[in-house]
Amino acid sequence: MSAKKHFTLEEANALIPQLLVDIPKAKKLYFSLSNEFPDVKKAWKNVKYNGGSQQGAGYLNLALQLNQIVNDLESLGCVLKGFDKGLVDFPAKREGKEVYLCWKLPETEIKYWHDLDAGFAGRQHI
Repeated sequence: MSAKKHFTLEEANALIPQLLVDIPKAKKLYFSLSNEFPDVKKAWKNVKYNGGSQQGAGYLNLALQLNQIVNDLESLGCVLKGFDKGLVDFPAKREGKEVYLCWKLPETEIKYWHDLDAGFAGRQHI
C-alpha cells in the first residue's frame, strides 16, 4: 500500500488550471446524469422486474466520462467533495497535523484550509 500524498500549497495550486477545466466538465456530466435521463431513472425503479432503458447507452457514456475525471483527479491525490459546489480538498500537513487545503470552483488559487472533520464550514484563511 502506498503512503497517502500530502500536498504543499505550491503543489496543490499547480493543479488549479486542471481543476478549472475538469470540475466544470464533471459538474455538467453529473447534472446530465442526474436530470436528463428519465428513462434510466424509470429503469432503476423497474430493475427488479427486469426493466430496461432506451437511454442506457447514453447514460453509460456520460457515467464513464465522469468516472474517468474522478479517477484521474483521485489518482493525483485530490479528494473530491462534491460536484454541485465544485469542492476539492488536498491532504496536507499544517503545524505537524493533517489538514485539507480547500479549493472551490471558480477560485484561481488555494487560500483556505480546514481540519479533516471541519468541512467547508470550517475553512480558515491560510
